[in-house]
This record gives sequence, structure tokens and C-alpha cells, in this order.
Amino acid sequence: MSPAEAARSTGLPPLVPARQGPPPKTAPGSAGRAALPATRPAEAPVTGPGAVPATGPATVPATQAAAVPATQAAAVPATRPGAVPATRQAAAPPARRPAGEPSWGTVLATTLRMWLGRRLSKTRWRVLAALLLAALVFGAGAITAALLKSTPAAGSSGTGREGRTAASVPASGGSALASVTAARTQAASWVAQQVNPDEIIGCDPAMCGSLVAAHVQASRLLLLEPSQPDPLGSEILVDTATLRSQFGPRLQSVYAPVSLAAFGSGAARIEVRVVAPDGARAYLAQLTGDRAARRSAGAEMLHNSSIHVAPAARRQLAAGEVDARLLEMLVTLSASYPVDIFSFGTNQPGASPGVPLRFAEIAGAPGPGSTPAASVQELRRFLVAQQTTYHPSVIAVAQAASRRTVLRVGYPAPSLLGLLGRHG
Repeated sequence: MSPAEAARSTGLPPLVPARQGPPPKTAPGSAGRAALPATRPAEAPVTGPGAVPATGPATVPATQAAAVPATQAAAVPATRPGAVPATRQAAAPPARRPAGEPSWGTVLATTLRMWLGRRLSKTRWRVLAALLLAALVFGAGAITAALLKSTPAAGSSGTGREGRTAASVPASGGSALASVTAARTQAASWVAQQVNPDEIIGCDPAMCGSLVAAHVQASRLLLLEPSQPDPLGSEILVDTATLRSQFGPRLQSVYAPVSLAAFGSGAARIEVRVVAPDGARAYLAQLTGDRAARRSAGAEMLHNSSIHVAPAARRQLAAGEVDARLLEMLVTLSASYPVDIFSFGTNQPGASPGVPLRFAEIAGAPGPGSTPAASVQELRRFLVAQQTTYHPSVIAVAQAASRRTVLRVGYPAPSLLGLLGRHG
């Protein structure tokens, strides 16, 4: 039986006889080279039970050639034992780098330079803005230091305190600037909390900046530049060394004669002043008349059986030191709720004589017979219902010195003059 017939009867692939010995050699260039059978580099080994791996370029009969499955060239090893290696074209010499190609160091330097160029182009405006801001800050500091060294502090007209010179400020420039900054911050905070939000405030550039930082609306600020001939147009003036140097003694003697509060000392002193649109003489006369009316109204309140006043507060009422808005509110309140007045407080240091007291600590008092005292909440509801002029800016529950719960009531600065009329 032939090998092919045996394979067909068993269902196994036919055995391929192994090559006996190496293939015959032929001289180079001879015709024998063409007689070598062509090897298939992608030929897959025959597998299966009883199969014998081929050791050379197997010659498969033409009738069985189709039975060998085709495989990809990459699945066959390059060489096999006893096989004749396939000839392939000699590899070309490796490509050489052009002589002009830059080194890695040059490439890295170029990349870094381009990256920095892009970054700087994006942030150039930020750098310029930072430099400009730094220049402005240092310039303002230098101007302030110069003013502190050369400008004496003007005395407060009406406070009775003598003005000081710059010699009272510490010699160190850093300490002087720190003193000015602290006074400016305190003044700005006081204005933001105490001054009527309808008032126009005149200030130098640095002080205006502090007021904005204290949440005072910029639309309320009147910037008094060096070219400004006077501070008129403002209703409240924040008097600083810059403005004293700019306007001279007329700032207090003509434009703003009354101080509401003062902060700092020496050349660093800052005062919050009321601007007199009709001149200092007219304003001071009006203030004097208003105090006389407040004195008369206070004396009448001391005879009101629905108003009970602590000893210190009685003296303040009799002296006409209490704001007219407080007086009218307390008289109106006592008609509905008897009231105890514990204190009218004191003015901010640096306030001129005659400036009214704008705060009071009150509580409900028992009425005639067995009428119970009104609660703090009842008094608060009454005050909240008041109209604009008599609506307090501060209505807060607090504890008096006697540990009694009271209602702290306050009105904004400046006080309104002439509310009580000539006779109170």
C-alpha cells in the first residue's frame, strides 16, 4: 500500500520522507542553483498525531499541495535545523544623522526659551500691574512720611486740646506709618458704623481708600485732590495731615469747625468733622441755639411721671446734652409705655463741646397701679415702626451695668439741629 493510500485509510496526513543528507552543493554561478527547490519562508509546520516535522524544503506532491493550510509568514521561525535559509536582500547601511542636526542640549535650551517666551507674554500685564501698584504704595508712603516730618498737627477748635507737632510721632518712619495706618483704619470703621449713610464724605486719596475698604460706598465719597480749592460739597470731612497741609487753618476755622470724633495723635491725628456750608460762625450759632432747646426739653422730661431717669442721665438731660431725636422719641414712647432710662452714654473722644449724645439704654417701667412693664420686644416693635427721621440706626438688646436686660437705641451722626425749635 502506498503512503497516500495509507493516509487516506487512517485519516492522518501523509508522512513526508526526510531528506537524506544535505542538499547537493553547486558552484556559485552554476546552473545548479536554479535546481534548488524554492523554500517558502511562511510555510507552517505540519501538526497532528503521528506527524513528522519537516527538516528541509519538503517536496509535496502536486495532488496533496492543497491539503497544507496557508499560514502567515510571521508565524514561522526564520531558520530551522537542516533547512536552507532563505536568501534576502542585504540590509542597507544605517541612515546617518545629518551633520547639521543640533545636540540634545541645544534642543532643550531652545524648547525652554520658547516656553518662557509664551509664559511671559501671558503674564507680562500682571507683572506690570504689580510693579505699578508697588510704586504707588511706596510713593504714598514716602509722601505720608514727609508730611509727618514737616507738618505740625493743627489744634482742634473747640476740643480745648493743644495741637502737637510731628516731634510727638516716633522718629522711625515705619512706626510713623504704622500710627497713621492705625488711625486711618479706626476712623474709617467709625464713619462706616456711625455716620448717616446719606452724608457725602470728603477725604484725601489714601483716606478714601480706607473708607472703601471699610465698606463705605464709593459713590458717597468726594475725593479732595491737591487742586481742590475748598472741601465744600461734602457734608462730613475726614481731617487728615494731608488735608491740613492742603487747606491750612481755614479747614477748621472756616469750613468744618466741629469735630465728632478723633483718632491717633500728633501729625497722625485724624478727626471726623461736620462741614458748615454757611461758614463756621453760622454753624456754631445754630449749635448753641439747639443746645438751649435741648436743655429746655430735658427739663420738661424730668417732670414726666412716665419717664424714670437714672442720676447720671438726669444731669445729661438737664445740661441739654442729649440728641433732639432721642428726646422726641422717648417722650412719644412714654405716652404708650412707661420707660426707664439708664444711660445716655458718652461721646467719642475728640468730640467738640456741645455735640449731642446720640445713644440711650432704656427698658420698660411699671405703669400706674399694677400695670406690668413693657418687654424689650414691645419697645423694639415701637421703635422699628418710627418714620425716617426718628427711626434709630441701632436697636440692640444689651445688658446694663445693673445686669438688667435693656434696649440700646442710637441715631446716626451728625445730629440734626433745629428739630426742637427755639423753645424746645
